[in-house]
Amino acid sequence: MRLLERKERTEQPPALYDLTTLQREANRLFGYTAQESLDYLQSLYEKRLATYPRTDSRYLTEDMAAGLPALCRTVAEALPFLEGLPLPVNADQVTDSSKVTDHHAVIPTAEIAGADLVSLPTGERNVLTMLAARLLCAVGEPHIYAETAVTLECGGGSFTAKGRTEAAMGWKEAERACLASLKKAPKGAPPAALPELAEGQTLEGGDAVLKSGTTSPPARFSEDTLLLAMERASAEDFAKLEDVERKGLGTPATRAAIIEKLVRSGYAAREGRYLVPTEKGLALAWAMPDQLKSAKLTAEWEERLGAVERGELAPEEFMAGIVEMLRGLVRGYANVSVASSALSRSGRTVVGKCPRCGKDVVEGKKSFFCEGYYDTPPCGFALWKNNRFFASKRKELTRKIAAALLRDGRAHVTNLFSERKGVFYDATVVMADDGGKYVRFELEFDKRKGAK
Repeated sequence: MRLLERKERTEQPPALYDLTTLQREANRLFGYTAQESLDYLQSLYEKRLATYPRTDSRYLTEDMAAGLPALCRTVAEALPFLEGLPLPVNADQVTDSSKVTDHHAVIPTAEIAGADLVSLPTGERNVLTMLAARLLCAVGEPHIYAETAVTLECGGGSFTAKGRTEAAMGWKEAERACLASLKKAPKGAPPAALPELAEGQTLEGGDAVLKSGTTSPPARFSEDTLLLAMERASAEDFAKLEDVERKGLGTPATRAAIIEKLVRSGYAAREGRYLVPTEKGLALAWAMPDQLKSAKLTAEWEERLGAVERGELAPEEFMAGIVEMLRGLVRGYANVSVASSALSRSGRTVVGKCPRCGKDVVEGKKSFFCEGYYDTPPCGFALWKNNRFFASKRKELTRKIAAALLRDGRAHVTNLFSERKGVFYDATVVMADDGGKYVRFELEFDKRKGAK
C-alpha cells in the first residue's frame, strides 16, 4: 500500500424548497408531473397547511426566525417517523431577507398540528411530508463523515479505492427517516466503508476480472431534469442583467403549464417518466427560426423591458423592434417548406374510431374530433379538451384518456378534484354519447375501494 489519506468532510443542510425544486424532487421520488405537484401544493395552501406555492425563493425573511423553533416542534410532533430524533433549530441557516423576492420559501404551517394527515389524498400527504422533512433538515446540524482514499500497487499498476465513515449524522438523520416512511431509497448510495488500513500494509490478492463496456447516450429529459434545464437556460446571458425578475425559460409559476401545453398540443409525449418529442414537435423544431428557439432572445427582451421600466426606452420603441424582427423573419422564411406532414391537418394524430360513423378521431388544438367533420353532412362527434366536466375536476382531457374512452367507452382517471369535499380522488369516467351536440360523461366508483 503506497498512499493512505483520510479527510473529514462536512455536508451542509439543504436549502428550503422553492416551487421548482419541490416539483423536481416530487418527480424524482413519486413520478408526479410538474402540474400535479403544483396542484397538490395549491390544495395544501388552500387548506392552510402550506405557505404560498408559486415562489422562486429558498429562504425565509429574518423576522420569521423567532417563530421557527415552535413551528419545527409542531411539525416534528405531527410526523410519527421523527419521534425520538434530535431537533436542533439553526434559524440563521434559512433566513436571509435579501434573498427573498415576492414570496419566501415554501414551508408547512402550524395548522399541521390539527390536521388529519391520514385522510389527505396520497399526493397531498406526500408533498406535505416532503415540505415538513425539508424544513427540519434545513435547520439541522451539518452531516460530518470521514472519507478515506487509498492507493494500492499491484503488478506494476496503481489502483485506488475510496470509502467513508459516518462521524455525525446531523440533518441526514431526518432525511433518511422521511425517505424510509415514504419507502424511498436515498439518492446516490455513499461509498462503502473501508477496513482499518495502514500505509505500507501488504494485502492479500484477490480475483481480478476485466470487464468491457460501452458508454450510454445522454438520458432523455424527465420533468425533473427538464425543469432544471428551463431554470438554467441561457444563464450566462441573464447573469449579465441586473434586477431581472424572470430568468431562464418561464417562471416557477408557468413552467408546469408550458410542459403541459407541449404535451396537450402534441409536440411532446410522456413515455413513463420521460418526455419525448413527437414527429410534430421535431418538425416544428426544424422549421422554427434559430432566433426564436434561443433562450438568449428572452434575456434580450428582459433587458429591454427593464430599460422601459426605468424610463430609458419608450414602450413604442420596444414594440417597434419586435415588429421589425418579425417582418425580417417572415421575409427570410417565406419560401421555406416543411417536408413532414406532421404540422399539416392531414398529419394529425389518430386517437381512435368515431363511435357514430366509424371514421378516425384525430387530435386538434381544442378537441379530439371525427374526420367526418369535413363530410356533407358533417359528423358532429367531438371530445372537447376544455369541457366543463373535466375542468370542474381540475383534470385535462389528455390524448391517453380520450383514446381509452374511444376504445372502451370508459377510462380510469386519477386525481380528480371534488369541489364539494375539496379533495382529490380516483374514479372511472364513462362516456355517455347520445348523438347530441356535446358528449356527456358519468362517474363510476370501485365499490370495494371507493374514493380516495
